[in-house]
Amino acid sequence: MHTRNTHGPGMAAFRRGLGGIVLALIASTAAAQSPRADSDALATQQVRTASNEIRQTLARMQQIPGAFPAVSAVVVQGDATPLLFVQGTARAGHPGRVDHRSLFYIASQTKSFLALLAARLDETGVLPLDTTLAQIWPRLELPAPADPAKITMADLLSHQENLKTDTLNFLTAYVRDVPAADYPAMLARYTQTRSEGFRYANLGDLIYGAALETRTGRPWQAWLQHEVLGPLRLDHVYSRGSRAPARRLTWNHRWDGQAWVAYPPKPDELMHAAGGLLASSDDMAAWMRANLRRRSPTGTPSAGSFALAQRPRAKAELSDGEFVCDGYSLGWYSCAYKNQQVLMHPGGYVGVVSVTLLLPAMDTGLSLVVNSDSAMEGVQLELMKAFIGLATGQGGESERLRALVDGYPARLARTVAKRRDSVEKVRGESVWNGWAWSPSRAQTRRYLGSFQSERLGRLEVVHGRDGLQARLGAMRLSLIPASPDLFGASKSRLDAPEPFRYDQAADSLRWNDDTFQRLPSPRACPDASCSKR
Repeated sequence: MHTRNTHGPGMAAFRRGLGGIVLALIASTAAAQSPRADSDALATQQVRTASNEIRQTLARMQQIPGAFPAVSAVVVQGDATPLLFVQGTARAGHPGRVDHRSLFYIASQTKSFLALLAARLDETGVLPLDTTLAQIWPRLELPAPADPAKITMADLLSHQENLKTDTLNFLTAYVRDVPAADYPAMLARYTQTRSEGFRYANLGDLIYGAALETRTGRPWQAWLQHEVLGPLRLDHVYSRGSRAPARRLTWNHRWDGQAWVAYPPKPDELMHAAGGLLASSDDMAAWMRANLRRRSPTGTPSAGSFALAQRPRAKAELSDGEFVCDGYSLGWYSCAYKNQQVLMHPGGYVGVVSVTLLLPAMDTGLSLVVNSDSAMEGVQLELMKAFIGLATGQGGESERLRALVDGYPARLARTVAKRRDSVEKVRGESVWNGWAWSPSRAQTRRYLGSFQSERLGRLEVVHGRDGLQARLGAMRLSLIPASPDLFGASKSRLDAPEPFRYDQAADSLRWNDDTFQRLPSPRACPDASCSKR
């Protein structure tokens, strides 16, 4: 029997050759991996640098009187959170510091959440995106040439429905909830057609929310909780403030040049489908990660739903010459800055400004919200540019941030002066007759009572703590006497007064082109307690 000599010179040479090949393979793999590792390390350092500079900028700005009482700035990169900067007071002049669990109103960023819900419900067949308005409301009539049989759910969410309205926008943002059952009549009477194409507004999302409830019998809030917030484990995103811990709520603010004017959190009836969410900093971090990876911790919504929600459908034209947004999906702008592609959606309301920005190629996102609107829209844009530039290693952005801070006091002063001048200009108009009328409380009793407008609904005039007050749903208007039967109606001292007239002959009120007819009442309403009956 012959056996092979495994220890001879030939085999030794073979092993030496094999070892050389293995070593070469190891070296080659290491060489291939080294640039990737170096690239990842560089990206990590760049995002860290961007985060630090954003933190320092916001901290410096917050020290400027009138900037913002509180701020939440969150940066995610992969599993890391390079920035979680939550600082300030929930309500100016009151105790209570904000933290990563505090709830900020994110306004129109709600549209990004609704987009994912719509994509999910399209995937499951609950409400396909090609469903038309005519399929929801077969008898719906719209102003010509708008055709309910041609306007789809996708058109609504991508702002291509070619309709416009002041009435629904005003009511849902400031006055009251509009029940889904009322939408056919409201759309028929209070919408107008507009030119074709993309035009950003709340209307499409409002109609989608009503259509979803009409089709299923469940409001959009319930669907969002069941199909998006719950599966994504976003336990600190609320569509109704009444269900959130009161100690976590933040107030919104405006600066009058000397002091803050504070606004309470939005009541439930104003938390609508186009702007109706409160969110914590922790959950905004989780929301960004889910969208960047297109992945839910529970598998729902699917990657396909994320992709569908983010895919551009409309051509947008939003640009300042540097930051260019040329597309809109079901709830995200598609934008570019210095050749970096991003997804973005802002949010704003009285006394609050927010934005979320995603850089998918870097698995990185920025979420920012401040509880004031002190010239913050322009600031927000500059912060986004700087973050993108710094995170991708481009020059000039540190200088941009320094210039932003240095120029902010003057920017804020201009905003305050513009508001003040607007109020003073209106107050100086001859229509007010010099504001010479100073009636007694007894003389104003004739104006008390309940009045009804066909378009806007019921309005109550009462004696409030600081004088006569009009209450239209959630809206409160101070009525400042100007001359007999004429008042200046104003939401706050930062808002110019609007003529509010009483017509004795008709026993009616006139405000903003709307007539409110007095309703029969068993007795005059003596004070503010009447509005609670």
